[in-house]
Amino acid sequence: MTDKNKRRKKLKNKLFLISVIFIAVIALSAIFAEYIVPYDPDYVDIDSRLLPVGSPGHILGTDNVGRDIASRLIYGARVSLIAGIVPSILAMLIGAIIGLISGYIGGVLDNIIMRIVDIMLAFPFMLLALVFVTVLGPSLKNAVLAVMIATVPRNIRLIRGETLSLKEREFVSACKILGYSKPRILIGELFPNVFATAGTIIVSDISLMIQATAGLSFLGLGVQPPISDWGSMVNEGRAYLNTAPHILLAPCTLIALICFSFAIIGDELYKKYNPQLSKI
Repeated sequence: MTDKNKRRKKLKNKLFLISVIFIAVIALSAIFAEYIVPYDPDYVDIDSRLLPVGSPGHILGTDNVGRDIASRLIYGARVSLIAGIVPSILAMLIGAIIGLISGYIGGVLDNIIMRIVDIMLAFPFMLLALVFVTVLGPSLKNAVLAVMIATVPRNIRLIRGETLSLKEREFVSACKILGYSKPRILIGELFPNVFATAGTIIVSDISLMIQATAGLSFLGLGVQPPISDWGSMVNEGRAYLNTAPHILLAPCTLIALICFSFAIIGDELYKKYNPQLSKI
């Protein structure tokens, strides 16, 4: 390995560690928000409105109605992390089950499933999520459900492709010779072999889910007031970009950092479980 590659690998390892620590800090802050936030995130203090960053008692300033931005960001982390982790896991679980069955069984069932998947994948991800949340109605639950549904078709295709490769392997042939049933092969043999791929995709998808649900909240289709949420905070702050930019920049920066962190972790995990990419 050349010195350049060593330096690149060392930098990636540092970024991976920093990303893990950053996400852990955000997660712990969200879990113990009641004990660390200086103010109630919904407390309105008109006399303290639009305070700048670094103001006494308000390290990140206040918004247009005097609410403490730091407190709202910490409480908003709960919503954003839930909106990122829960749909990522559920979307992969559903996608893995359907993808395994489709890839292993094949035939007419596989054709029907893949034609449905092709139709859904013909629409951009965000457009598909917007359609579902518009039909279901604006709320956090429906926003999470919408981005989950929009992600399932891609996961089906990914796991199906992995299954098509695995079912030709010798260990699957040996299971058939031993008389294993199809459910036993699917659950006991194939699923554990796609688990690593599924896990790395889940981690990478969390950043996508956070962005998507924040985007829906920005449009008024996700989290509804008075719940604190990063996307709705961005929406509230855009009107004050010239006079109090910190109201907009604080949630935007946090969204960017946490999505970047999850993307780095997902990328490194993917390379770890795919040796052919280890030198990239």
